[in-house]
Amino acid sequence: MKNLKIVRLCAVIGAACLALVGCASGADDSPGAKGASNGGTSSSYERIQFDKKEPLRIGYSVYDLQNPYWQSYSAGVQAAAKEKGVEAVIVDQKSDQSAQVSGSLDLVNQGVSALVITPVQPDALPASIDAAHAAKIPVIVADIGAVGDYDAYLLSNNYEGGVVAAKYLMEQLASVEGKHKVGVIELHPGSVVGEQRVAGFKETLAGNDAFEVVASLDGNDTVDGGFSAAQDMLSANPDLAAIYAANDDSAIGAQRALETAKKSTANGFVLIGFDGSKGALDLIQKGLMTATIAQDPYGQGRKAVEIALDFLAGKSPAYDDEAQRTIYFPVELVDSKNIAQFQASRAEQK
Repeated sequence: MKNLKIVRLCAVIGAACLALVGCASGADDSPGAKGASNGGTSSSYERIQFDKKEPLRIGYSVYDLQNPYWQSYSAGVQAAAKEKGVEAVIVDQKSDQSAQVSGSLDLVNQGVSALVITPVQPDALPASIDAAHAAKIPVIVADIGAVGDYDAYLLSNNYEGGVVAAKYLMEQLASVEGKHKVGVIELHPGSVVGEQRVAGFKETLAGNDAFEVVASLDGNDTVDGGFSAAQDMLSANPDLAAIYAANDDSAIGAQRALETAKKSTANGFVLIGFDGSKGALDLIQKGLMTATIAQDPYGQGRKAVEIALDFLAGKSPAYDDEAQRTIYFPVELVDSKNIAQFQASRAEQK
C-alpha cells in the first residue's frame, strides 16, 4: 500500500511538471485590485474524504510577502492557526509561478493537513490540487483566481463592492439638481475582479436617471494609468461630477488629474476607489479623495483557516456559490466619517 501511494504521488508530480511547461509565464493578476478569474471548475468534482493528519498543520503558499496585502493575509492565517492550536507553515513564492508549483508540492510532501494557495498563475493550480488530493489534503484557493477541482475559493465580494460604491455616490449627490456625469476607470482587460467591481457599480447606477456613465476607460491598474484615463474623461467632459476607480492606484492617479483640472472633492467632486490601500486612506484623511471600498486580507486569512478546519472536521463550509464552491468575504466603505474607526480596527489586526 505504501509503495502504491508513492507511485501515485510520483505520477501527480510528473503531471505538475507537464502543467508548468504549458502555463503562460508571469502572474495573471496582483492582489486585491486585480484578477480573480474563476477560470472554471470541473463538472466531475467530487468531495473526497480528507485525512486529519496529526499534528494539524496548515500550509499557505502565498503570492509574494513583499506586498503589504499578502503580509496582512499571512498574518491572518497565522493568527487564526495559533488561536486554534494548529501550526501554520508559510511559504513565500515571490511572484514566481514555477516556485509556487514546486513549493506547493513540497508542502504536500511535508504532510500538511490542509493547503491554502494564493496563485501566481491560476492556470497552474490543477497540478497542485491533484497532488494535494492524492494525499487527501483539502485545497482552499485564496483570492486571485481559481481553476481546477479546488475545494473552496475565497475572495472579496467585488460585485457587492461596486453596488456599495454606486449607492454611496447617489447619496452624495442626492441634493444636487440635474443629471450627473460619471466616469469609470476599469482594471486591465480580462480581470474578472475588475469586471465584477465595474458591473456592480454600473448596474446599480443604471437604475437612477439622474446619473449617466459618460466614460469607462482602462486605467491599467496603475497610478499613471488612472491619471491618463481621468485626464481624458475630464477633457471630454468638463462638467464631470464623479469618478469611480476599480482600484485605489487608479483613484490616486485620478486625484492628480483632478488637481491639474482645478477640481477637487472639497468642491463637491466625488472620487471613489477600491481596495482600502494606505495611499487612498491618506488622501481621504487629507480631504482629497471621497471614499474607498476596503478589502480585508487579514480577515480573509483567518477565514481560510476556518474553512480548512471545517473540511478536516468533515464539514462543508457555507458556500455563497455552491456550484463554483465560492465564498465571498465582505468589503467595507471608508470615508472621512469612519476612517478613524476603520484604521483603529485594522491596527488591532497586527
